[in-house]
Amino acid sequence: MSKYKQQFDDQKLYEISAEKQNNKKTQENRLLKDRFLEAVVKGELGRVENSGTVVTLKEFKEHFSDIKTDYINSFLPAATLQPGQSSASHTRYLFRVRKGAYLVHPDVLLAYQK
Repeated sequence: MSKYKQQFDDQKLYEISAEKQNNKKTQENRLLKDRFLEAVVKGELGRVENSGTVVTLKEFKEHFSDIKTDYINSFLPAATLQPGQSSASHTRYLFRVRKGAYLVHPDVLLAYQK
């Protein structure tokens, strides 16, 4: 292999490595809400029941294991609609169906898919 070919290959590997690191940083910098809804829409998170898509806190923590702060424990409860409310907002789009289980508001999933 020529010296120039080796330098070219080394530069290409460096660029690929840098691109992977940037993609990882971009993924980490995205809002957790967007990452969460994307995972639900893709079927990577939650399970479809008669009432819609239900995500458990345990599944959520496993899927987003890259989050090391206590935010992981408060994200789902913080996005829960108050009892008696049925309209989703940009910050509240989950229904608590039982301890540790949350139903994703169907309107939010429809809007996110568009």
